[in-house]
Amino acid sequence: MEPQHWTLDELCDHAFDLFEELAADNLKEAELALYQQQYDANGFVDINEPGADWAEICNLDPELHVEAVVGIEEMDGQPERLLCRMLLSRDKEDTEVHALWAGVSN
Repeated sequence: MEPQHWTLDELCDHAFDLFEELAADNLKEAELALYQQQYDANGFVDINEPGADWAEICNLDPELHVEAVVGIEEMDGQPERLLCRMLLSRDKEDTEVHALWAGVSN
């Protein structure tokens, strides 16, 4: 049976859902509050090819994995703020996620 893969739109929704589920335990309170205030107008997720640094953290399959970057777009002259980078699988059955959070050294 062929694996079921997320569409790009589904991956974006999946990344937002995971971010919101995990953010309270991983972001500083001020960062989380800013995100919650600005999400509707300025929140974003970008899906990209995974950066090479993921290979140091986990078993990376560039054909299967994507990097989701969640943040807040530029507002009131302030630069965009990246809050989290996540490594996600395109396979809907693979629930493993790796995350690098703003302000947290790994």
